[in-house]
Amino acid sequence: MNRILICAAAALAGCGTTGGNLVSFDVAAAGVDGASTFDTALGWHVVLTRAKLHVGAIYLNLSVPLSVSQETNCIQPGVYTAQELSALDVDVLSSALQPFPAKGTGTDDQAVTGEVWLTGGDINAVSDATVIADLAGTATRAAQVLPFTAIVTISSSNRGIPPSDPSLPSQHPICKQRIVSPIQIDLRPRDGGTLVIRVDTRLWFSNVDFTALPPDGVFPDSNANPASQNLFTGLRAATATFQLSFP
Repeated sequence: MNRILICAAAALAGCGTTGGNLVSFDVAAAGVDGASTFDTALGWHVVLTRAKLHVGAIYLNLSVPLSVSQETNCIQPGVYTAQELSALDVDVLSSALQPFPAKGTGTDDQAVTGEVWLTGGDINAVSDATVIADLAGTATRAAQVLPFTAIVTISSSNRGIPPSDPSLPSQHPICKQRIVSPIQIDLRPRDGGTLVIRVDTRLWFSNVDFTALPPDGVFPDSNANPASQNLFTGLRAATATFQLSFP
């Protein structure tokens, strides 16, 4: 994974920030209450029996990054104030806090947006076999009872967006599909505190029509299937799906 190092206090001015004290803090992740059984806007009653999410990294930003729809680099120096670089596979059906294996670091500057990186390696790699989401459950609507499973990975071959102009092959880099941003926040990291990330699985299925799945109930791991594409879109719905706080 590309690593973005938060600048030391003496060099902060060179990073485009106003300065701040260096801090180290714990990071933990969890789901939300009610995330295993819920009803969707399309009338499905969903019962999840398994839901895991791979979080590759978390960044807190001094400002709102340039839109992911623009042709920009995914790494934007001068934006970041704090980071968690160790990965964690989160059981998002549990509301109990699950600690990341290493502390987060950065400065105590005010953060206004966050980013969650859904990757297991280099954010710019064309291919990444890391399982980002692993799901199983049952969807019921009227007389329809549809068991389902899903494995979500993010590579150019299955989640890439083709360029609208063939002369601009890098118009939609795959890193944009791996970064959930901007997550609206208003917090200041503090030394010895805990950054908490909560994930609401209910939003993943908001626009999923389970009748679009193949007969075996397996979500195809690509955006070619409408149910799979809507699941992937919901998984990446920044502020709706992800909550970052520093209680």
